[in-house]
Amino acid sequence: MALKATYKRMLKFSDINLVLNNILMSLEKRILKMNRDQMYEDGVMDIHNPGSILRYAPSTIKNKKGRAAYPRTDHITLKWEGDFHKDLKIKFGKDSFLIHSDDTKWNSYLKVQGRFENALGLTDESMSLLRDWVADKLIKQFRNAV
Repeated sequence: MALKATYKRMLKFSDINLVLNNILMSLEKRILKMNRDQMYEDGVMDIHNPGSILRYAPSTIKNKKGRAAYPRTDHITLKWEGDFHKDLKIKFGKDSFLIHSDDTKWNSYLKVQGRFENALGLTDESMSLLRDWVADKLIKQFRNAV
């Protein structure tokens, strides 16, 4: 009887994409936090070139320090009032995910500017961390099934 129960528990691993997507969905808040931190804390506006830090124009620095809810100005953060960062979402596909925003500023200005279209997503460093998290959860689920 115990072998039959173990077999049933193991069947859920037959569709590994579904298992991985479920794990990724359980990590959604952490994934979005990594992307937000990349932008705000590290100044990453291009996940393919994370070392290229963009700076605000002097006039923007003056405006941001005077009026923004998040007045950080040592690098571009894409965070003035926080709406854009707050509105980040993840679209999960069969074997992938995409970080996106429905924020009107993103769709009508920031993305089309050409400077920020690669700001959403994870750098190689963040992806490495995410792989570790996924592996840990996968191993725990597998052990629990056996």
